[in-house]
Amino acid sequence: MNQDEQRARLEDLYAAHAASVRGYLRRRTDSATTDDLLSDVFVVAWRRLEQIPPDALPWLLACARNLLANSVRSERRRTALIGLLRDNAPPATLPIEEPKTRLAEAFATLRSHDREALLLVAWEGLSSDEAAAVVGCSRRTFARRLQRARNRLAAALRSAGPTNTNPLMEACND
Repeated sequence: MNQDEQRARLEDLYAAHAASVRGYLRRRTDSATTDDLLSDVFVVAWRRLEQIPPDALPWLLACARNLLANSVRSERRRTALIGLLRDNAPPATLPIEEPKTRLAEAFATLRSHDREALLLVAWEGLSSDEAAAVVGCSRRTFARRLQRARNRLAAALRSAGPTNTNPLMEACND
């Protein structure tokens, strides 16, 4: 089957069965999840187009059922993890959200990629290798980005006036 034939088959499957698959999913979950899972069903159908039998609706509904089960399991794990993290999170020692602190004011002046680099290392506790993977760059590029961010934060704090030493700044200079 060439690509045009595959596309036509998928379009035919969608036209014939999308409403039934949507109804099946809608009776089992919310509308946003229904839309996401419906898309996922037809992505799987595209990938496995050769495996779909002539009577496609049962196959599509089985696929929807499996994707829904995976979604429910993922949501259950995500909820449990959020609860675990919330219960075990260390108390914040310096609330950045408080706009009256010098650090928060200096931090707010930084560009978003500078803030991201500092937060990944200082607040999330990631190594440079891990943080580089998060932002999608090499370790060396991230190290330069982090050093520039530290310098910009230090300059912003200096321009805000003298103060006592700050534990977060000491952590940024490590």
